Formats: sequence, C-alpha cells, structure tokens
Amino acid sequence: MSTSPAPATARARREPPRSLADDLRAREDDELVALLRARGDLAVPVPTDLGSLAVRATTRASVQRALDLLDAPALQVVEAMAVLPEPVTTAAVGRAWGADARAQVARLRELALVWGTPRALRLVRVAREVLGPFPAGLGPPLEQVLERRSPARMSALAATLGLGEVGDPVRALALVTGALSDPAGLAELLQEAPAGAREVLDRLTWGPPVGEHRAAGPATAAPGTTAGTTAGTTADPGPASADEGPVAWLLRHGVLAAPEAGRVVLPREVGLALRGGRTHAVPATREPEVGGLPVRPGTADHSAAGSATEAVRLVGEMLGVAGRTTLTARRTGGLGVRELHRVAVALGVDDGVGALVLQTAHAAGLLDTDAEESPSWVPTLAADTWAEEPVEVRWAGLALAWLEGDTVASLVGTRDRGGTVRGALSDEVRRPSSAALRRDVLTELAQAPEDRAPRLEEVLARLDHRSPRRASPGRDDLVARLLDEAAWVGLTGQGVLAGPARALLDGDAPGAARLLGALLPEPVDHLLLQADLTAVAPGPLVPSLAAEVDLAAEVESRGAATVYRFTPESVRRALDAGRTADELLAVLEEASPNGVPQPLAYLVRDVARRHGMVRVGAASSFLRSEDPAALAELLVDRRLATLGLRRLAPTVLAAQADGPVVLDALRRVGLAPAAEATDGTLLVQARTARRAAARRRRPVAVTAPRPPSDDELAEAVGRWRLAESGPRPGSVELPYLDPRVSLEVLRDAVSARRPVWVGYVDETGRTTRRLLDPLTLAGGRLTAVEAGRTGPRTFSVHRVTGVAVVPEVEG
Repeated sequence: MSTSPAPATARARREPPRSLADDLRAREDDELVALLRARGDLAVPVPTDLGSLAVRATTRASVQRALDLLDAPALQVVEAMAVLPEPVTTAAVGRAWGADARAQVARLRELALVWGTPRALRLVRVAREVLGPFPAGLGPPLEQVLERRSPARMSALAATLGLGEVGDPVRALALVTGALSDPAGLAELLQEAPAGAREVLDRLTWGPPVGEHRAAGPATAAPGTTAGTTAGTTADPGPASADEGPVAWLLRHGVLAAPEAGRVVLPREVGLALRGGRTHAVPATREPEVGGLPVRPGTADHSAAGSATEAVRLVGEMLGVAGRTTLTARRTGGLGVRELHRVAVALGVDDGVGALVLQTAHAAGLLDTDAEESPSWVPTLAADTWAEEPVEVRWAGLALAWLEGDTVASLVGTRDRGGTVRGALSDEVRRPSSAALRRDVLTELAQAPEDRAPRLEEVLARLDHRSPRRASPGRDDLVARLLDEAAWVGLTGQGVLAGPARALLDGDAPGAARLLGALLPEPVDHLLLQADLTAVAPGPLVPSLAAEVDLAAEVESRGAATVYRFTPESVRRALDAGRTADELLAVLEEASPNGVPQPLAYLVRDVARRHGMVRVGAASSFLRSEDPAALAELLVDRRLATLGLRRLAPTVLAAQADGPVVLDALRRVGLAPAAEATDGTLLVQARTARRAAARRRRPVAVTAPRPPSDDELAEAVGRWRLAESGPRPGSVELPYLDPRVSLEVLRDAVSARRPVWVGYVDETGRTTRRLLDPLTLAGGRLTAVEAGRTGPRTFSVHRVTGVAVVPEVEG
C-alpha cells in the first residue's frame, strides 16, 4: 500500500496548523511512529485515523500519563506555557523559564503535548486542567479573580491605580491587568504600600499563591495549599479606612484578590511581575549530582556476594522449617504474627528479616499455601528443584523475583490507617507502584560512579528530577525501604550497585549468576574434625556433604569458615533419619583428612547403642523393650503420667497417647526411643517434607495487550495517509455499481495491488465507506487489509455497493 503524502497533507505542512489534528497531519511518518512509541497508550488499540489519534492524545487520562513521564526540565516548560498567553514563541517560553527551552519544546511537541510552529506554540488545553489551579505556584489570572467585581468597583480600582475614570468594565480590566503586570509600575505602586505589605507579598510570590490572614496580623502562607485572608474581607472590597492594614490596602489596589471571605490570592500577572517575569526561581537544567560516600573498588561486589549467599541460605533453611512444621495461614490471608516470630527464631534472625525471607521465597514461587481445608504455608514442588541448583543460580532466581515483585516486606509489622498490623505474605504489604520504582532506584544507583555510594537524599533528588509528578513523602519512605531490601538480597554492597545486579537489571539473569559465581569461593569437600566435638568447614560445602553435616550437627557460628558442633540430639536426628552409626562415621571419615577424633566416634556409637532401646508401636500405642527394669522405671515416672502407661507384659507397655506423642515425651526425659513398624522392624523416620501441588498465582483482572511493533505502527500510519487522501464520508459519494462491474474492479485492484474505496453494507444494514488494500478475491469473498486495522479481514462481495480505486499521488 502506498504511503505517499496526499496533496492536502503537503499543504498542511506549508500552512500553520489550526489544531492538533492539523499538526499531526503535517508530521512525517517517522515522527508519528515516534509519538505512538513514546506514548504507548495511544497505540493500543491503533487509532483508525489521524483525527482519532488527536482526540485520544487530548484525553485527560492520556495527558496525565504523559505528564507523569516528564522529567523536571520538561515539566517546568509545560508549567511556563500553562501560565503564558497563547500563542507563544519558543523564545518567550525560554525567557519565562530562565533557560534555553528549545530542546524541551521539541520533546513536548514529539509527545503531542505542544503543537504549532516555533513562533506560535500552543499547549493542549487539558494539560492545564491536569496541572491544577496553580501551575508553577502562580495564582489564577486577574480576569478570573476580578470578574465578581461590579462595574463601579472595577472603575474605582482603575481610578485607584491612577488610570483615570473608565466606564467600560472590560476596558478597565484590561488597563488594570496591564498596570499590575508591569514590574516597574508595580514596584512604584508598592512604594506607597503600608508597612507589612511587602512581607505579605514575599510569602505568596513563589507559592503557594494563597494564604490565610487574621485581623490581628499579616497574611501568612499556610502549609500545603491552604489559603487565607483578612477576617471579614469580601470579594468586593470597599473604600479605604483610616486604620487600613497591609492586606486591605493590597486588596483595594488589586494586588491581592479575595475570592471569598477569609481567603486572599495573589493573581497570576502580579505574581509574574513580582518574580521579574520568571515562572521558576531556578530552572532545572542540570541533574542533581551524586557526591556519596567513597567506597574502595571491588569491595562492594564481595560485600554483595556475602549478602547474596546469606539470603540463599536463609531461604533454604526457611523452606526446611516450613516443610517440617505447620505454618497455618490466616483466614484473611498471610501469616500470623506468632507464626512469623516462630520462623524468625528458627532462623536466628529478627522478625523483619524473617518477613523478608518469606516474601522473597513466595515471590520466587518457592512457598505457597496448600489445598487443605485449613491451608498452611508449605514449600512448592519448585523448591526441591531450586535446592539442587548452585548457589549463584538460586540467588539469581530470588533476586529476579524481588526485582519484579510488588510486595514490600519491610511493611510487615507496621500499622495501616485503621491501626491494623500488616501481616507477612498478605495483600496488606502489596504496593503495585513498587515494581517500577525498584528499577528506577537501581537505575539511579547504576548511573552513579562505581566508587561512590549515593546517599538516600541524593537518590531521592535524582528520582524527583526524573519524574517530579511522582514525588511524595510516601514514595520517599518506600525508596528507603527498597534500598534496605536490595542490600539484603545482595543487589548492592556498601551502598553501591554490584556487578551481578547490573547484569540482572539489563535482563541477563544467567550472566548475573555467572558474575556472582566468580565472586564466591569454590565449594569444599572436606571438614576439619576436632576433639571437642566440633567441625570446621573452611568454605561452603559441596551439596552432598552439606546435607549430611546439617543432619548430624548444629551450626555454632558462621563466617569465612562455618563451625559445626555434634551433640547427642543432632546425632540422634541423623539416626532417626535412617543413618546407622557405621554409615555416619564412614561419611565423616571420608570428609576428614585427619580421620574421626575418638571423642566423636564414642559419641556416635554411644547414642547409636541407646537408640532404639525403647521402641514405640502404633497400637495407640505400645512400648517394647528387652529390659523389663527400664519399662518399670517408665511406669513410675511422674513426667510420663499423661501418657497413660500400663504393663501388658514384662517387656511391653501400652499407652493411651499416639506414637509420635510418646516418642516426644520419652525424648524429653532423656531417653533415645526408636519407632517400630508393624512387623517389628525399626521404622526409619525420615523428615517429612510437605509440598504445595502448584503455586497459585494471583489472577490478573486485565492482561496488558501486546504493544504493536514499529513495523505495525508504520503500516498503520501508511493507512492513515491513504485515508486522508481519499473521499471522506459525506463528501464524495461512491457510485452504485453492478456487482459484476464491482468484481471486475476488485480483480484489477488485486492484480495491481492498488487500494480501493468500497461501499459496504454491514450487519446492521448500514452502508459504510471503507479504505481497503485488497489481497485476494475468490469464492465471492474479498480478503483485504482495512485502513486503521491490523491483519487481513474477509468481506462478502455481495455486500459491496460500489468500488473506487484510490488514485496514485505524485510525490
């Protein structure tokens, strides 16, 4: 389909545009594609023609999204244009802003927020509504604040300002506006003002332009956007009085206006004159610099690697806790405070870190609720696969899940406006805006020098410069929390973005894992066993050895080397899991260069000798032992009275409690019982590991449509050009053609690949005019691409009322 501009479009490029639609018609095709790419909401779905594009570009929602994307310089230029009379020149905008505005105006024109020529620029009307009543901190125009004055009062105001007697209120308003807009004339007028008038104006000049005034004192600018005036003042002040105060004098001379009793406002023209014609005190032409704290090169990456390793370890241990114990989910969702504290104690961390561990695991799909009637939080099936991966791969999955997540773990434990404590793993800690904010924060860290750690206030200042309309105290608090979380995850070290995090930010998760792997020490396959029943791992252990040591020993300390301690309880845990004394000692012998110390061998064999001396069955339940004296001691032990023990035989006792309860009770009194199967053999009690069948992701109400590609956008622009070149509805009627003639015209168009205008009767019986690019014609059906739509469509030839070939357009 030809995309040559029509004569009407060529004329539009030579004539000044009368509207945004005219301006869009005069743009080059690549400029229209750039507009659709920069403002994605305009391209989904693709508009049918340029007029529809202009309408969509001026809707309030679309303009608000476009303004939210502007940086501080561009937004200040928008504010300057919002207060200047239209049309305005680029030079005038620069003078009002205080800097060269050509680059910003070009950007705003590219976004279709500004249209016209450099000598006659106009801001789209709805932008003023989105900016609010006080753009750049300037008040409403004089025409708006003085319109309530009577003709007599307007004439009196003109006379007060020395402009003579003016009977026409419209002319009086023009004269007053001109006098109060002149900086020199206003300065001369204020020389006659009473004491305190200058102080009132100084407080209102740079905004907010509204203030409160009490009868006993001068007007004061209230916090935020509050406004005020002299008590009893009306919108139509009367003549001067003997004890006239500064606010009354300013009102009588039109320097201030009173839109209602108790409020004063500084009119826009007066504010600009007091500012010397400038809309902003300091134009935001330079990005805030990052001073930061010095960091020795290389140390940040290693610090981040240590945090990453710790995060992986804690998530792994938490999944083990969740698999062995019951973490009951609240009826309202999430995890209760007590359950969170139990997890934190098991991990040896505070509740805040415990919440971060849970939230990160949940975001990575490793933790979810099961399908039970009373749901609990358990590891998912993916957790087993994750645990077998190398540390760096496990970290990349966690870090990517945090980066793309929308929950803020540090909000757990805080209270909402109603005083309710926000729970872990609940919707109460979801912040949809945090997903984009995470990338913005890390991007700012990535742009800082690698030997400097930006301070929080510097990061906030750069974010404010990047998107000032999104700045708020709530966002500042969220940024501080996200920086803390990023450090815990291992994305930053000593306040500097780590190398693996830079790769992750670029979308290269495998590359991030490789970079982290290069920073981690190689896993070791040996232990240093010592006679004091401790073992030292000089580095991270290989997974197989780590699993055995974690089963048979307790972690005593962590650092560059991990210290384990063997205890009767830890050895019994390994025996309960099915290990024999010989198997356990063989593992330790192979891992220790110096063999197994004698005290450790004695401990293992002593615990193994006593292990299973008393066995618990499932007959609700029973205890069996080859030593009748041992059972006799249990019968008289008051600590076991709740078990309801009674003798069935010299070597057998019955209990009223279940087998697991009996096992726990006997262990609490210092015994080492073992479970027995129904056939009398030793029952191996492997640690239970409950799993969620599948992670149930949050349903998405609306799926974001796929944005069109550049080729699709270029194709749509081409159709718009053809639509602009052809007959418009209501102008030139397509002649009715005999169906046989229509078929011949369509065949010729298909053969020559020429676009055609077609009169077509739709399903409602209404005849519409459509611009088609015909592809094939067969079986009474025409396959063609319709202007303004993507993809081919099928049309019934019997519904065609007329056909006209689009004429070729010269250059």
